[in-house]
Amino acid sequence: MKKLLAAGAVAGLVLLGGGAMPASAAPPADLVCPGLSSGKIDAQVGEDDTITLTAPDGFLISSVCLKSGPGFEIIPVNPPLAEVTVSTTSGKDISHFSYTLVPDVYTPPPYGY
Repeated sequence: MKKLLAAGAVAGLVLLGGGAMPASAAPPADLVCPGLSSGKIDAQVGEDDTITLTAPDGFLISSVCLKSGPGFEIIPVNPPLAEVTVSTTSGKDISHFSYTLVPDVYTPPPYGY
C-alpha cells in the first residue's frame, strides 16, 4: 500500500508541474553502507534487527555493515568467522547491509602438537 501511495504522489507531482526529482534526491553517502566485499544488499521487507550471514567456501566474514534507522553501523568480526549473526544497536529493522570477506587461510599447527 505504501508503494502505491508513493507512486501516486510522484505521479501527482509530475501532473502539477513538479517534473523529475533532482539528482540530490538520492540519500547522502554517509547514510548508506559502503559496498565492502559483498556490495550493498537490500534486506527482505520486514527483516528484523538481527541477520545471520554465511561466507562462501574459502572465505570468512571480517566485518558487517548494517543500515537501520537514521544511520549505519560497521561491526567488526574478530576473529573472522564463516557464519556470523549480528544485530543493530538501534533495534530498528535492517534496510540493507554489506560485509567484508577475507580468504580463509588455514594454518596447520606446528609439528609435535
